[in-house]
Amino acid sequence: MSKKEFSWPEGEEIVFVRPPVEEYHGKLDCYYDPELFPELSLLKDNWIGIRDEILDFEKRNGHLKGMSSLSHAETYGGEWTLIYLMSFSRIIHENKKLFPFTSSVIDKIPNIVFAAISILPPHTELAPHYGDTNGIVRTHLGLVIPAPHPQIAIKVGEEERGWKDGELLCFINVQKHSVWNRTDERRYILMVDFVPKVLEHRQAEICATGLGSQSFIFFYKRMALVRALPPFIHSFMCWSFALIWRVFLPFQRRFKFLGLGGSNVASGK
Repeated sequence: MSKKEFSWPEGEEIVFVRPPVEEYHGKLDCYYDPELFPELSLLKDNWIGIRDEILDFEKRNGHLKGMSSLSHAETYGGEWTLIYLMSFSRIIHENKKLFPFTSSVIDKIPNIVFAAISILPPHTELAPHYGDTNGIVRTHLGLVIPAPHPQIAIKVGEEERGWKDGELLCFINVQKHSVWNRTDERRYILMVDFVPKVLEHRQAEICATGLGSQSFIFFYKRMALVRALPPFIHSFMCWSFALIWRVFLPFQRRFKFLGLGGSNVASGK
């Protein structure tokens, strides 16, 4: 992992994973050295402020709770909390207002297209699952990590790793991965996805297609009729949704009053 820069494998195509076949067979590695992405140093430099903002919110309002309806992972044990701030460049305005410092740091890194606060409660596991696309690199910033690997860990492919407070972990989340917390305390991380510089000329396309794919998954999971449709109709639906998002994203701030900015809103209990 001592490469000087992130390289895109020869022959690798950008793919989007969605049902009914959720698999990835590309050439990207499971993990990458965070030092390959110097723009992420801003996250490390501000990790204490990010952590304190989240913990202070919980002191005032109770434990954060909430989950995007688009999560791919089955959860066993407690209730995983995933508070979206941004998803494929779609701004979750309500949540960003609640975490202004964290949002300000994220906004300074232009190739970040997804950000979320992820809290895994004690004795909870996320079943093996695939992410959305190989067009992004996922990064976890450790905020509150109660124990080292293997008590709290992520497994990507066949390799397990743990987190550390204030440190970054970069991986390709379209690879099959699972997560667990086998301690008595909550694990906190800031989760971000970014488009690597080698693909930055396709960032708008990746975001629109990612949202189009997620829109299709929303209906696929809820409607038997959609699941029964032939594959070419599924592809047409994804293309149509992606076109809508491609038009919407550049103007999303103008549509805040329509409530189109959010998928889940942070709350306490």
